Amino acid sequence: MRTNAQLVIEPVHHHRGYRECEALQKAVWGFDDVAVVPDHVLHTIVEGGGLLLAAYDGVGPGREMVGFVLSLVGWWEVGKTLRHQSLMAAVRPDWQGKGVGYLLKCAQRQHVLKQGIDLITWTFDPLESRNAHFNLNKLGAVVTRYMPNYYGEFRDVRNRGLPTDRFLCEWRLRSPRTEAHLGGRTEPRLALGRAETINRTRRLPSGLRAPAGFRPGLSAPQLLFEIPKDLQALRRADLELARAWRLESRQALSLYFSEGWWVVGLFHQGERSFLVLEPASQEVFSRP
Repeated sequence: MRTNAQLVIEPVHHHRGYRECEALQKAVWGFDDVAVVPDHVLHTIVEGGGLLLAAYDGVGPGREMVGFVLSLVGWWEVGKTLRHQSLMAAVRPDWQGKGVGYLLKCAQRQHVLKQGIDLITWTFDPLESRNAHFNLNKLGAVVTRYMPNYYGEFRDVRNRGLPTDRFLCEWRLRSPRTEAHLGGRTEPRLALGRAETINRTRRLPSGLRAPAGFRPGLSAPQLLFEIPKDLQALRRADLELARAWRLESRQALSLYFSEGWWVVGLFHQGERSFLVLEPASQEVFSRP
């Protein structure tokens, strides 16, 4: 069994590595050639101050790239400062679940801090519970924006057939929140007995859960919003049901974001998953 002890994580500055990154994009997302970020664009991003970090399964001429993270430098209008916008993070299917993605993000954090930049932002699907757990619970990022159909139509196998709604998350690299989560805190702290659930769901005969309406105007210290346990399995089983989840979550979450709420974590209750919302405040980042 492969272990993290065999991993080597390093910046990529050569065309052989760029080509390996092209191949990995196809392996992970099923991209057609037209959707792949090509080697010459990767080279331009790196030469412009961006970062391509790769995870390799050892050293020597026969090693293979098993994961990568790609980000570019950009302007953060909110804070009038520089940030890294993380474009892609991928791990080869046979290496998933072994901590490769976490090590890549930690390495990305260290490289970005060395540039004198302390913010990384990226997007992810609001209905992907696995991504929410990783980004919010393990890394300590916070979702500060909901963006409907952000990328238009994607053609890869993971996104085909659904509008590309996305969360924008902020990862404050030096914040007490980030330090605490990287130190091992992996579940949000719930205001027990004071959290209210925004939406209702119902269990179908198939065993899948369906959205069944939501409540506007709630104002508890924390709010919970249920999302599918496994969006990809739901898509494969019932694409129309996945679309229903997308549309109802867009309506409900867009409303709460417009009223000053952020998403700060993912809470598991048995086989169900709930996004945790709190009032938007910079104090979220200062709390461990």
